[in-house]
Amino acid sequence: MGSVLPDSVDLDRWDEPSPGVDLRQRLVQWLGYQRHEFQRKWRDLSAEQLASWSIPPVELSVLGLIRHMQQMEHVYLSWGLGGGDQVETYGDDDYAGGSAQTVQEDVRLYLQEVDRADAAIGLMPALDSLGLGHGDPLGHTLVKMIDEYALHSGQAHMLRFAALGTLRR
Repeated sequence: MGSVLPDSVDLDRWDEPSPGVDLRQRLVQWLGYQRHEFQRKWRDLSAEQLASWSIPPVELSVLGLIRHMQQMEHVYLSWGLGGGDQVETYGDDDYAGGSAQTVQEDVRLYLQEVDRADAAIGLMPALDSLGLGHGDPLGHTLVKMIDEYALHSGQAHMLRFAALGTLRR
């Protein structure tokens, strides 16, 4: 099986963002970098491997992390910044939920939420602009999401190795 990501998603290794003058631009670049690294953890995994709890007794899979990050993109960025209706796509069933049969739909929902989140970020005029949903400033929210991705990319990295049964970088 090929990647569960659409062909349009770049799975090549990226360099970390370079220092620049504009803090907002750097934070958005770091968010993009962390998203990319998170998505790279999915390559070479079958739907079954994505959904497997590969480190028993831990009830966590790469798919659970994808579902969780879809919700984080919504709560902190799409809804958090843009307002509107807050939707819990998976409720409390994000980490442990999903199956090989839901992989394509879960990935689609995640990527769709990333697009909505980017649009919400683009509408914020400054780092101190307050989100219409959660009321937190854009700068704080970007740092929060960079942290979420760094944490969960590390988990996905280890789950990937366990699912593959080898250290394939």
